[in-house]
Amino acid sequence: MEKRVPQGKLGRRQFAGGAMATAGVSLLATPSLALPDKSYALCESIGPLALPEGVAYTPGIVVDRRARKPIFLPDPGAGYAAHAVSEVLFWTDIMMEHAMFISLLMPGDHLRGPRDEARQFQNLFARHFLTARDSGYGDYAVSSLLASTRSSVQRLIEYKRRMQRAQEAGTLRSLVWPLYFDHLAREAERFVARIDRLAYGDTALQSDEVAAFWTRIMADHLEFIAHLLDPQERALVEQATARAGQLYEAHDFRIDSGQLATLADEVIDFKTAAEQGIETGQIKSIIDPALADHLLREAVRFSDEVRRAL
Repeated sequence: MEKRVPQGKLGRRQFAGGAMATAGVSLLATPSLALPDKSYALCESIGPLALPEGVAYTPGIVVDRRARKPIFLPDPGAGYAAHAVSEVLFWTDIMMEHAMFISLLMPGDHLRGPRDEARQFQNLFARHFLTARDSGYGDYAVSSLLASTRSSVQRLIEYKRRMQRAQEAGTLRSLVWPLYFDHLAREAERFVARIDRLAYGDTALQSDEVAAFWTRIMADHLEFIAHLLDPQERALVEQATARAGQLYEAHDFRIDSGQLATLADEVIDFKTAAEQGIETGQIKSIIDPALADHLLREAVRFSDEVRRAL
């Protein structure tokens, strides 16, 4: 069942603990490693940033609690500022994690340069997120937020596309699939397109665009999951692959909004079960719980946009 709660008072507990990982050893965020003092200098701080939990001060924003991290969404009937700020909150959080996942998949000294670039983007989007969340915006005060965020997203797009070209050419030897770079870039490009519409005061979502964007994104997610599951998880691999096929079909052949909403809910259910199984160790995979939660939050956003689209 959907769980949305209105904003309350600011909390200060940590919602994402930092993680230490030795470059070249850990592909995904791990708990802190207890290392001798001499070895500590050889380690890099890689993983989620420790951000203080808080609420959005802009009126009209609610929190969906179906994932581990909060999902900021506009309340039904919310005004322009709430739509703009909630868009920035959702996607700057996603961009921050994109940068984190890229850095985790670039182990070794030979990848220190592009890995450091990714970590700088992670910190940059954390600052954008906190600025958007911890400031109260009115309808006439969001233009600077949108402009500064857009500039940073454009830089991140250039980085993602540059890394994609290098990976495809064989000049970058990372653990990031070329399709994953492309996927991350498409999400950032769509974020820029949404910022541009919002900058002109247009908060509307067009059903055709929502369907075309999210069905492909969700199909990619399910194929990523299928390739990151342990080969022994044959039934789950088959389920993920079959659901990806359904979404590709929905992308190629338009379905009505009711069917699309049902499909979105089915994806949420699948990802929720997957996240719980990964978290408890019941599902064998190389999927970090932070990645599973990231994919679930995007599915919730998919469902929300389908229901808001014209």
